Amino acid sequence: MRSWLFALLGALAIAPFAQAQAQPHAQAEGAPAFDRPDAKTDQLVEQCLATEGVTMLEGTDVICYNAAIFPEQFLKLNALPEASRIIITSPGGNVATARGMSTILDNRGEPAVIAGQCMSACAMVILPGLDEVHIHHTAHIAVHGITMMDYRTWWGWLKDDAPPTPIALMSAQLGYDFGYVMHRSGADHMRDHLEGQHVDVAYIERISDQMLDAALDFECRVDPKDYWGMLDADHVRAFLGDRIIRMEAFAQSWSDPNNQIYRDITQPISDHTYIFKDDLADADC
Repeated sequence: MRSWLFALLGALAIAPFAQAQAQPHAQAEGAPAFDRPDAKTDQLVEQCLATEGVTMLEGTDVICYNAAIFPEQFLKLNALPEASRIIITSPGGNVATARGMSTILDNRGEPAVIAGQCMSACAMVILPGLDEVHIHHTAHIAVHGITMMDYRTWWGWLKDDAPPTPIALMSAQLGYDFGYVMHRSGADHMRDHLEGQHVDVAYIERISDQMLDAALDFECRVDPKDYWGMLDADHVRAFLGDRIIRMEAFAQSWSDPNNQIYRDITQPISDHTYIFKDDLADADC
């Protein structure tokens, strides 16, 4: 994961919570229906967002997972006693590694609250692997990278859409193109994970296609892994259904008032797709 994600942890501890609480919860006509915030859960979430690491919240039977998704962190989760629920806020991690955490959560079986940032592998692996989920109003849920991009598009993405050379095709087929091996590995892990969790692979395909469409319409291209796609209520409900036991009005798009922190450091290229400004600067378009 990039260092800028970890740098956000401190700011995300307080700002999204205060911002989300300030928003009205009345529903516009035709908008998704949301549950009203619960004061007890709000207090627990606020405490968790201010507590880095993986631990039982003091004086409670609630686990706070406020960390990246790496073995050192989720093995701590595995060692904690049974809890009434687990609050999860994470900048993400490696998709393959996150499947290990998803297995731990499956085995533990506690209901989960998604709060604050749920980025990258949190949105791609952890969320669709949960059986009982409460989406808190502080949540910002976004997948990382145009994961399902095919080889020809991937190869020519930063090469003016040039077709891959015969040597490039052979290298990819033999597994010698390390960059594509890593890209393909992410896609394969997503397919396998979603199938194992009985979630339609369109959960990731649809977001990946939306990001690709937005990227094709934008004047500057960055590496396929540097695009981010936000998940909204309609998407989460469509693919996770009854697994969602509560859903509050969380950030639905880049322009949503609850998206204050990410709005300052990202460039939108559509309502649900953005690029971090540092990555855009590195592209030198």
